Amino acid sequence: MRKKASDIIRQKLIDNGGSVQISSLRGNPIYVKLSEDGEHFDSPQLPPRKNESLAIFDCVTELLDQNNGKARKGNGRNYKLGKTGCETDTVVGYIGMVYDGHKIGESVLDPVFAIAAIMDWVGIVHNNRGYIEYTPAYRDA
Repeated sequence: MRKKASDIIRQKLIDNGGSVQISSLRGNPIYVKLSEDGEHFDSPQLPPRKNESLAIFDCVTELLDQNNGKARKGNGRNYKLGKTGCETDTVVGYIGMVYDGHKIGESVLDPVFAIAAIMDWVGIVHNNRGYIEYTPAYRDA
């Protein structure tokens, strides 16, 4: 059975002393720090999403599992949940609906650039322009 994304990310952060600097798809730095409880992480690139639960990564893999290992990222900055661009089958839409509990038509936060970069860093997904997809190693594990 495949390991949970949250467990993989937690362990990789521990292996790196609890914090790391990675790059976004555009090459911008993303700082990630594991919380003392080992269940949350902080990133100044995700305001106001402070002390975020690692469970957000399991939410993303749930969406990918439902969509043959691939999903569009979506855009929660310009569109409301459920509208074209922020559909519930996009990463940002799914996080907004399932993880954050927003309803169709509401505004959602858009953490996908950092979430996708972190998942790419640990080898769970390939972070591509507009979509993410499982790496063969994670998909087949």
